[in-house]
Amino acid sequence: MLAQPARSSLVSISISQIRTHGWARCLVGGGTMYLSIPSFIVLNLTLVVALFGGFLLPLFGLPRVRWADHVFMDRGRIANLFWLDRLNCQFCGYANGLCTMLNTQLDHLAGMQPRQGGVRWLLAGVAAVLTAPLWLAFDLYTVRFLYDLVISRCLRMERFSRAEGAGVLVAGNYAGGLPAPARFVLRQWKNSGLALESLLEQIESSWCPLRHFETREGIVYPSHHKNFFGASHIEGLREARNFLLAHGGTVSPRGSAGVSSRGAERA
Repeated sequence: MLAQPARSSLVSISISQIRTHGWARCLVGGGTMYLSIPSFIVLNLTLVVALFGGFLLPLFGLPRVRWADHVFMDRGRIANLFWLDRLNCQFCGYANGLCTMLNTQLDHLAGMQPRQGGVRWLLAGVAAVLTAPLWLAFDLYTVRFLYDLVISRCLRMERFSRAEGAGVLVAGNYAGGLPAPARFVLRQWKNSGLALESLLEQIESSWCPLRHFETREGIVYPSHHKNFFGASHIEGLREARNFLLAHGGTVSPRGSAGVSSRGAERA
């Protein structure tokens, strides 16, 4: 555990959010996030681990995406952290890491070159059909309802529409080298992944804008991690708190305060 000054010197980041949004919005918006924990666990075990890691990876010879390189639940080790901030930091570490891992797996699959042999694509198609209800349930319940509808409105975040995601994917020719059915499915999955990434980024940037401790080779952080404050000492937490209080409660360029300069300042 890291040595820190007395608890009395610390003001909670959660309190700064309450001052920005009010008790009711924070209670509903923050509380609703935890309703998504079961669906994140299902996503992790069925789609990330079983479908991508256990089936599609060996089937197409895709690069391995390691859990230990993407998911970090380490910021709870900061001493004197208010218990609610500790809980939020642990949740953000899990959810954002899992989202980054999922998007990395999708990108590996989308970047493949078509291979000879229809059997692989047939097997992949069967797997996609079998897991479609799980993916659809996660997209509709967790991404579109809990996060994009309820939480985004409570915490005044920018929403991420299907049209916005589709525009990004078409402009980037996402999975453009794959057969049309595979391209269609992957773009639907990636659209959901982009929306979740955007919404989680805004939440983490408001509630847990502290860097992870892990610095070893091979680590893959979410791209917005560069906007965050140091987590290894109490001054980083104070700096984050003071910035949130002065800038609409977020370090996110997509955040409700429109803090577009934040990313440039800390890049």
